[in-house]
Amino acid sequence: MTLPATFIAGDWGTSNLRLALCDEHGRVLEMRKGPGAAESRGQFAETLDGLCSDWRAAHGRLPVLLCGMVGSAFGWREAAYLPCPAQVYELIDALVSPRADVQIVPGMKCTNPLGAPDVMRGEETQLLGAVSGALAPGIEAGKTLVCMPGTHTKWVSMYDGVVQEFLTVPTGELFALLDKHSVIVRDPTTPVVHRAQEFERGLAEARRHPEIPVLHKIFQARTLRLDGQLSPEGAASWISGLLIGTDVAGALQLLETGAPGAAIQVIGTSELVQVYARALAAFGRPAAAVDGGVAAFTGLAYLHRELERRKRL
Repeated sequence: MTLPATFIAGDWGTSNLRLALCDEHGRVLEMRKGPGAAESRGQFAETLDGLCSDWRAAHGRLPVLLCGMVGSAFGWREAAYLPCPAQVYELIDALVSPRADVQIVPGMKCTNPLGAPDVMRGEETQLLGAVSGALAPGIEAGKTLVCMPGTHTKWVSMYDGVVQEFLTVPTGELFALLDKHSVIVRDPTTPVVHRAQEFERGLAEARRHPEIPVLHKIFQARTLRLDGQLSPEGAASWISGLLIGTDVAGALQLLETGAPGAAIQVIGTSELVQVYARALAAFGRPAAAVDGGVAAFTGLAYLHRELERRKRL
């Protein structure tokens, strides 16, 4: 039986908005996409209302829960970062409201393992969903390392559901810059095709001479092609393997990883989860996959239910 719609959930990133009509359990009844926070600057209310006007016509003025860059300094209303260590359930006490029917989830901030400030927006809601929705068994018990791959990959150290610290690694952005804006990886006419064998070769290079910084290895993507040891189409997969392998190796060294052999929780898109799981396996660590979209909407659903519960008290 399909339950009625009770709220609207939105994951509003810099480049894209994913908006969902949800039932009380956070199950998505209908979804649509819209412009990201950068494009919506100064027009957040108009963008939201335009996208969900028919939902409200059919279901009434449903409450809205939003996470991501909509709460940044250039967002609809800035939601101050929640300082870590912090329990993910504490997010509800730091929500901000740009208008009566809309709540925005704050991000989190910490001092990372390198002693520098670090921040996240959007990933904290995925963590809340993973914990509250039991999407990642064991994430609330003892030490857990969570990997959240993306343009800016997050590595999160948790203890009994408390976010202790995290580290942001611009692995995806660095790959995009090298792939699109340099002659190292390919010329503009060469298509990008994922080649598992070349990705594995890049991983192997990341493991070889681990004491040597990745900066000293990157140019091999060009010289291996010039020497005929790497195909033009395979160079992108090779550099991806090198960067992701270096990312994994550094994170395992810097952050608490839990008991030996414990699975690393990997939260993200199916494609990126698979890629990072393969890289983790190369370093002897199993991975437990969690769908990032499901985790985000599960986290927003928890916040909606808790807000409704508090209203009844």
